[in-house]
Amino acid sequence: MKRMIPAFLSLALTAALVVPASALETDDLRQLLREHYIDPVPEAVLALEDNEAILSALNDPYTVYLSAENYNAFLTSVNGDTLVGIGVSIQTVYEDGYTILSILDNSPALEAGLSAGDRLVAVDGVPLTAQSDIQSLITGKEGTQVTVTVIRAEDDTRMDFTMERRKVQLPIVTYQRMDDAGFIDCSSFGESTASKVEQAIQELDDQVDLWLMDLRSNPGGVAQSAAATAGRFAGASEMVHFRDAHGTVITIETTANRKDLTDKPLLILTSAHSASASEMFSAAARDLGFGIVLGERTYGKGIAQTVFDEKNAPELFQGDALKMTTSRFFSPDGTTNHLIGVFPTLMLPADTALEAAKLLSAQAPDRAEGNLRLTLGGFTLYLEGRLAKDPQYQSVFAQILEALPPTAALEIGRGVSVWRSITPAEAAQRLGLPHSSRYAFPDLEDSAYPQEVATLAVYGLVSGMDGGTFDPNRSITRAEFAVMMAAALNLAPSEEQMFSDVPSSAWYADAVNAMAARGFLSGRGNGTFDPQAPISYEEMVTVLSAVSGWATMAGYDLSQRDLPAAQWMTYVHMSPWAQAPAWRLEQLGVSLDLDQAHNRATRDQAAHLLYQLLSVSGYFWDET
Repeated sequence: MKRMIPAFLSLALTAALVVPASALETDDLRQLLREHYIDPVPEAVLALEDNEAILSALNDPYTVYLSAENYNAFLTSVNGDTLVGIGVSIQTVYEDGYTILSILDNSPALEAGLSAGDRLVAVDGVPLTAQSDIQSLITGKEGTQVTVTVIRAEDDTRMDFTMERRKVQLPIVTYQRMDDAGFIDCSSFGESTASKVEQAIQELDDQVDLWLMDLRSNPGGVAQSAAATAGRFAGASEMVHFRDAHGTVITIETTANRKDLTDKPLLILTSAHSASASEMFSAAARDLGFGIVLGERTYGKGIAQTVFDEKNAPELFQGDALKMTTSRFFSPDGTTNHLIGVFPTLMLPADTALEAAKLLSAQAPDRAEGNLRLTLGGFTLYLEGRLAKDPQYQSVFAQILEALPPTAALEIGRGVSVWRSITPAEAAQRLGLPHSSRYAFPDLEDSAYPQEVATLAVYGLVSGMDGGTFDPNRSITRAEFAVMMAAALNLAPSEEQMFSDVPSSAWYADAVNAMAARGFLSGRGNGTFDPQAPISYEEMVTVLSAVSGWATMAGYDLSQRDLPAAQWMTYVHMSPWAQAPAWRLEQLGVSLDLDQAHNRATRDQAAHLLYQLLSVSGYFWDET
């Protein structure tokens, strides 16, 4: 199997979206797209008159032509360097503005009061659009002034900030000792990331009990760098699999012939802006078992771009480049993070993740009495009970208890060395903390799968009915199931109206259209969806099977196979269109009740099947 990818795979979100005047010949662009783009490009798109029109019609914000100037800026954003500007990292995918991901130290932006999460909507009074070259608008000559207009996320306040551009250093890794933990702040996976992380471990590992790595707002970088960095914690292992448009799979390893540099736990901090290579790193921690994640569900960019430049295509480029989406990537166990993101081990607000990590960094106590011991993601961590009474930590302490999935093992200390199992609610009561369970459905005991429903609820994937009940035995409609699945997969709304009986104003329209646009569900065959009809068990099975073909490499391989003749009798009583999907799910490890095939599905069954698919696909953290 190949172990290399031509050029380098870009996993960052931060390339400029503008299509500047191109030195790349349009015929050459057409040929590159035909040969390398991840999906077949319609001939009608390739027939357009110039590069700008073709790339615009492609509607892929990650496939862009970069002038020599913009390509140099892109490399700077990935690798870290000195830049003249205001000192912000920006998500340059336009979403009603450009979101500021992070503020650099010692920068004009920090001094002016800009904050991560602010949305840039204008520069020097000129409104920004998806076509704006945000990089060149903010950077400029040293000493010149620039005024940016932002909308603050907390309250939608519109604010203006005027700053003087100056040189700012773009460090991509910094580290320090933080009490009993080694703290690594990583803003990008670039050329120096792995070596800097190695330097941190070598310098501090014998002084700390565990490691914290802050990937909040880390927009990505280069695959090989993320792999090499993971190798410092995991040793030699498969890191990531790339599958291109032709079905060819290429695997990158963490590192060759190298042992891990530390056996101490790694707590990774994520936010909704942690993307691409940072998601790759977090998923590898889950699959390879070298760390756990605290924070928010990540961004969901599981596609990679190859950069074509004068190094790998000298006959086409001279300083400029074309960054093109060429593959989808999958975790070591073959799971995609595209759209769905990486679920954290503990789902917490990003702004409290660091404080939570500090609490979980406590040493094993000399005396167990009043302290908590937590087994999570295969690691044993401790919480000092006395800190539950400290006003500085009470809120975060309570949030940790509320975020614990049912699979976590929580114990409270008695005497010198005795530990007794306790529920999060009991622990909160014992420590005098407020507690609001995420899965306190009063009728959860009526569910045949209470732990599975509770796990989905902890991650925000299912919710209760009016009145707070889960109502497990109530039948679920086609529209309700589409909403449940779209939320679980984190699908963005589709602009296309797919069915005549799904009005755009309907509460379920975005979910139904998004699921249908991706081919995960279909209508009744006459242009309708029948949203209020109960969904049958076998209809749910076909939807989940379609999702499995996208979500996992094993599911994709199964999706290319027909039902074997030897299995016909097993599924003969199901509708013909449901037989192969049911077989594929069972091959993945999903347990089906085939006797229910033609019956109306219940909310309990929907949650059970969704949980199983996510579990066998590897999205949940293994407590073993």
